[in-house]
Amino acid sequence: MSSSSSANEKKPKGGYSGPEVIIPDDSFIAKALPGFKMSLEARRSIRIYDDSQIPERIMKDCLKDATLAPSSSNLQPYELYWVRQPEKKSRLQEACLGQPAATTAAELIIVAARRDLWKTNLKKLKNIMTKGGKTELRGAVGKYYNQLLPKVMSNDPFGVFNKLRLVGFTTMGLSKPIIRAPISDSDHRVWAHTQAALAAQTLMLSLAAHGYDSCPMGGIDEVRIKKIIGLPAQAEVSMVISAGRRKPEGLYSRRVRLEDDDLIKIID
Repeated sequence: MSSSSSANEKKPKGGYSGPEVIIPDDSFIAKALPGFKMSLEARRSIRIYDDSQIPERIMKDCLKDATLAPSSSNLQPYELYWVRQPEKKSRLQEACLGQPAATTAAELIIVAARRDLWKTNLKKLKNIMTKGGKTELRGAVGKYYNQLLPKVMSNDPFGVFNKLRLVGFTTMGLSKPIIRAPISDSDHRVWAHTQAALAAQTLMLSLAAHGYDSCPMGGIDEVRIKKIIGLPAQAEVSMVISAGRRKPEGLYSRRVRLEDDDLIKIID
């Protein structure tokens, strides 16, 4: 190994190398909005796929897009497992109860919520932000990542400290607005699954934009799926996403949604 390649391996870097900032001006809107609307309308839950394969470069690009989903404190407490090994893929199809959305799919991706990785991800994030410790996080950013965030995310497995925090936060909340979660173990589970779901939706929209279909599957055997990919006890499977190109009969019905007034509440 050359010294230059060794130096590159040690250099901390993030997982995204695109433009740092995109300004949504009028020109951006004119280009982006029609494509977004088309992708949004095209994304349907498809239960039967044809024999088309998804090129590896496209699948990797879609997975990369998924990592750009919004994430609380940028901790990204999720993992995306693209199962390609034939034997494991077959077992995964069985763990998805043999539903056609799994057995006919070109690809299967397990979306796992990893609340147990928040400390590890925080350490990695700070390493990237400080360029491997060469700089310091200063001001409000430094205070947030070095002091506030570890306190907010800490979780007592026995629940004693959690109850004390709940009492303290509730008391302080009587006189001023204050963050109230996550505190309990269930709070952390909800937090992690929320982040995983954001990544999953971004993945499915990216697949639609690339001309492929998907289906988020919740009717699954999580215990078997965790064994297939070797997930630890604290990790949880949010869903399995199948991907491919639809057969006409794979779209079971026309799109139906509740009335806007049932879902959208405007507080004037």
